[in-house]
Amino acid sequence: MKLHIDNKVETIKLIVLIVTLTIMAVGCGIILLPFIPAILWAIILCLTTWPAYHWIRINIAKNQTVSAALMTVLLAVCFILPLIFMGSSLAENFTTIKNLFIEFLEGDRQPPHFLVTLPLVGEYIRDFWNQYLIDTAGMKEALQNNAETISNFLINVGASIGRGLVDISLGIVFAFFFFCSGEQVAQRLNTLIGNYLGKRGQSLLDLSKKTMIGVVYGVIGAALAQGTIAGIGFAIAGVPGAALLGLLTFLLSFVPMGPPLIWGAATIWLFTEDQIGWAIFMIGWGMIVSSVDTVIRPYFISLGSELPLLLVLLGVFGGIIAFGFIGLFIGPTLLAVAYSLILEWSSDNKVKPVKKSATKRKKKSN
Repeated sequence: MKLHIDNKVETIKLIVLIVTLTIMAVGCGIILLPFIPAILWAIILCLTTWPAYHWIRINIAKNQTVSAALMTVLLAVCFILPLIFMGSSLAENFTTIKNLFIEFLEGDRQPPHFLVTLPLVGEYIRDFWNQYLIDTAGMKEALQNNAETISNFLINVGASIGRGLVDISLGIVFAFFFFCSGEQVAQRLNTLIGNYLGKRGQSLLDLSKKTMIGVVYGVIGAALAQGTIAGIGFAIAGVPGAALLGLLTFLLSFVPMGPPLIWGAATIWLFTEDQIGWAIFMIGWGMIVSSVDTVIRPYFISLGSELPLLLVLLGVFGGIIAFGFIGLFIGPTLLAVAYSLILEWSSDNKVKPVKKSATKRKKKSN
């Protein structure tokens, strides 16, 4: 009878413990939920810049806190200066684009001959051009009918950009604390995984870290390369707002088939200005820009693991849909880590059995 009562008491204690831990986990999740994007940004920044932090700590500041502070300031400068440049560039180039648009509306607005003679789509382009570009009343009516939709879209875009900037700013602040305690956290994580999964778990952890860094380097490196090369090409061809178009190319480089939208529009503009030679140059230069993505991104990602292109595409689109802009990094990283773990766990690493003949020979020799 006493044993039965003791079992009931132990069961009640276990239930209370599980309920308490569940409530604590849910409560902690609710508290941290607004900061999850910023925490993820901090993790991404720390992982990708840890070699630079390690170099600063060894060669410049021996103190851990001072090194973390210097690295945080460096991250802030790297993000703030481009934002200042982007703001001034947007203000300057939007004025240029507005003037070009007004000049276009006041001038000869006939569609280019090469556009209306294109097979299959030429007739649709001519009808659209005549309805909205030549007939300004039709354009005004279309804008008025869709004013609410356009304004809501712009508000949502502005809010998303604002949230993204706040998350990145908080991520830089959180990165300071991650730099300070990163080694201790990594050591505890290694110990925890080692206790439950052994050496195999630790190797999987290293593989996951390398994969994540490779995905981040691949995405950012390819985008920077495409934006820079595209901006140089726009400047050489004399396209107005080359810096702004290069920035847009950088932003759209995170999305597959994004850069051709920019250099393709620049090519069409050059054709409409009767600059056939520069338009042909822009087509060739644009192909170079697009080919950069197929070289740099797979190279960096392959440093961690060989991730199929299909998973990269699914990770980018699915990540953005599920998590917003930060999902651009989370999506490919999660799929890459999962793919690497599946390969690791499904690989045949079993110890081969000793052949009977070899065993018999060994016994005879004894």
